[in-house]
Amino acid sequence: MTYSDRYLQETAASNQAIRQIQTEVKDALELVMGDSSPEMLDEMASIFLEDAVPLIDQIKTGYANQDFVSITMAAHALKGSSATIGLANFANICLAVETGGKQNEANLVSQQLPMLETEYAQIKEALSTFLL
Repeated sequence: MTYSDRYLQETAASNQAIRQIQTEVKDALELVMGDSSPEMLDEMASIFLEDAVPLIDQIKTGYANQDFVSITMAAHALKGSSATIGLANFANICLAVETGGKQNEANLVSQQLPMLETEYAQIKEALSTFLL
């Protein structure tokens, strides 16, 4: 497989993941709020994206300092907000990070950090399309 073929496959997979995230968020807002209007999508996407960055930073700083309480608290908050807007996969990653924090398991946290960052990058791209 050539580099070009691999790039096209990865791009297609990423685009599919982004579309899936958009669908999950729209469906969740319709179910929970009864509203998936562009205004509601803009508001919820803005709030989530604004809140997620410091929480992810808190998780990474907590990991660097082996501060498992900080990791647990940030992962728990991020898990809740992501689940609320239908980001089930991200919520599951946050749950794994939270579990690692509760159990003082640096290895479990370190295994999840790359997935957390990769998934967040896709979420950020997907939710940015909702911003007005």
